[in-house]
Amino acid sequence: MFDTVITLKSEPVITHDDYGNEVKTTTDREIFAQQRGVYESEFYNASQVGLHPSKTFRISNTEDYQGEKVLEHEGTLYTVVRVDWDGNRDTINLVCEERAGFNEEPAPEPDNQGVNEG
Repeated sequence: MFDTVITLKSEPVITHDDYGNEVKTTTDREIFAQQRGVYESEFYNASQVGLHPSKTFRISNTEDYQGEKVLEHEGTLYTVVRVDWDGNRDTINLVCEERAGFNEEPAPEPDNQGVNEG
């Protein structure tokens, strides 16, 4: 059943604001998918080349996928490491790896209480 919402993220487009500063923007698109696991043999083979797939998302409408390399699911970012077309090209499987370092909570602000400011 395709009842999981994922957000496909486009590659960043770099523009400049009125002051000449770079501004990166992405286009996000929410689509329905079916969340699946990763087969043990697939995980083993991928780990041999340094990849660590953790989830697969099946998309029923192949026109929904436009080559995005990053997606978000339940607040976690994933990199698409492989795209598999099912038999008659009616569905696509996106094999994904969690993006290390992108999902951690930001470090708390330092507590400056008791610090002499001057």
